[in-house]
Amino acid sequence: MQNAQQIIQQLEAAGFKAAFLPMRAMEQVKEHYDSLERRAPESDWIKGAVEKFRGNQTPKLEFEPKSFLVAAVPCKGATLALQRKGKRIEIPVAPAYIGISPQKRRLREILAETGCQLEDAWLVSQKLLAALSGLGQYGRNNICYVGEWGSYAWLESWYTDIPFEGPVQADLRMEACEGCERCRGACPTGAIGDTQVIDAARCLAMKNERGGRMPRWVPRGAHHTLAGCLRCQECCPQNPAIDFSRTLALDARETRRLLSRGKKLPQDLEGKLKEFGCEKWTMRVIKRNARLAVKAKGV
Repeated sequence: MQNAQQIIQQLEAAGFKAAFLPMRAMEQVKEHYDSLERRAPESDWIKGAVEKFRGNQTPKLEFEPKSFLVAAVPCKGATLALQRKGKRIEIPVAPAYIGISPQKRRLREILAETGCQLEDAWLVSQKLLAALSGLGQYGRNNICYVGEWGSYAWLESWYTDIPFEGPVQADLRMEACEGCERCRGACPTGAIGDTQVIDAARCLAMKNERGGRMPRWVPRGAHHTLAGCLRCQECCPQNPAIDFSRTLALDARETRRLLSRGKKLPQDLEGKLKEFGCEKWTMRVIKRNARLAVKAKGV
């Protein structure tokens, strides 16, 4: 079985970033969830996250967990180009919503070769584990920033049987955020306040990931992506420029079918979007979000 440093080196050689965190960090994790509940007692979203965590603090594992492994996958954006009323309409697809499944599979293939025992730690905040491990830090917008990738990274974590007694980070928030409020000013729904805890109930990315009707209080002009939201990230000086050059162009007929009423995508169009790299969990909201983004452009 490989040790922690060998695994990190192997993952980094494959283009990922990774860090280990000792199991004693679970105390800081518990303190974080307790503080969340105190700071935002009125938030149903936070209440639900805290309840899920507390209900799974001691998961049933087939091994004794000795550490967490946290890994980051780099993400790029893309563009969906539509044809409507003789005009080309470009809708960005935010990083983390496209093209990451192949990288995630490769990540897991590498880990399967290490000989260590792993179990997903998805009920613990991935951002928190990354920050405690030193892999990343929180921005004011409550997104985790990972080195030169900025906030354009997908995080995954596991319980492992690998011994690790490294440090647990105490400074979880980027120093660069002090005195900077660009993301707060750019947020179209006022979800970012003056603390690390954002108002999840007002976060456009959260609304865009879920189906159903969009709340009327969301400004019409706020809609700009096929999934998620980019406003607090594209204005951030700690982020690199996003590459949207990879493009899927739909013709006028395909555009009409995409924007037609109804929740279900035509099977052939869904296949085309999947082949382009749109992640599975975005499929149920693509039609609605595309209609909203087109309306926001006034087309």
